[in-house]
Amino acid sequence: MNKILCIRFSSLGDIVLTTPIIRTLKTRYPNAQIHVATKQSYANLWQGNPYVHQVHCYQDNLWKLASELRNEGFDAVIDLHKNIRSHLLCFLLGKIPYQIDKFTRERKLLVKKKINYLPKKHLVDRYFDSLKKLDIRSDGQGLDFFIPKGQELNPKEWGIEGKYIVYAIGAQYTTKVLSYPKMIELCDRIQGKLVLIGDAWDEHFAYRLQTLFPEKVINMCNRTSVAGSASLMKQAEFVIAHDSSMMHIAAALKKKLFVLWGATHSDFGFYPYQTEYTSVEMSSLDCRPCSTQGTNYCPLGHFDCLNKVSLEPIISASQHI
Repeated sequence: MNKILCIRFSSLGDIVLTTPIIRTLKTRYPNAQIHVATKQSYANLWQGNPYVHQVHCYQDNLWKLASELRNEGFDAVIDLHKNIRSHLLCFLLGKIPYQIDKFTRERKLLVKKKINYLPKKHLVDRYFDSLKKLDIRSDGQGLDFFIPKGQELNPKEWGIEGKYIVYAIGAQYTTKVLSYPKMIELCDRIQGKLVLIGDAWDEHFAYRLQTLFPEKVINMCNRTSVAGSASLMKQAEFVIAHDSSMMHIAAALKKKLFVLWGATHSDFGFYPYQTEYTSVEMSSLDCRPCSTQGTNYCPLGHFDCLNKVSLEPIISASQHI
């Protein structure tokens, strides 16, 4: 094969989870050009990736994208998204794609009936199983995230002196994030400096936490790019994260992780891939998981999964850095 197109429109964490597929494709077909189709807003995630020849951006016009891609003459198309939009794109290209298995029914069954028929392996390894016809398999190198030149941060230039821990305080949905009182407990009890990273929404909480703990907490939310936040994680002693995109980026950087689980569950296969991590969760709750991706409210109204979770594993680790 001379040209291969991989489709993954979004989102940040899901794109990072496809990077082992891209890398092993290039290893298996070293003379092939690997192209990626993604949303314009995520194109920068492929910047600096040595395995990708060209990125094609989707900007709300699938017909235009299909016209551009038809001119490339791809030998194979791999649908790493598997939704209506990616199906339609493959149809417009006149290609029968190789597709991943997302185990959607099995995930819904675990949520609704608490019956678990999901394979006991990471989502990435399930992807590889789905693509056996391509003769690719995991190389054991984990995820990729390349910080472009010029976007590495020097913590000292941002007032961060000495050793520190990074807490990625956000996630896509509320039921995947510690409540504000639990965030206060974490900041109060943790030993050493705690650097908070996140977006503009997360900055609302980070500002208050820094005000409450000015000697301990450094607010970096909404002050850097994704690559800049990754750079801070790369230099941290360890990373605290929720089930979120930053968790997967930290895993790509091979960082030691403490993952706070709320509405979702590691059995979905989205846990940190091939890096050291500790799950911090209320494993005894019968109502977990209550969603496949998280929601903005607790169906039972108590949010015990994260309101009552013990932070001891994180606090204990912080005392040894």
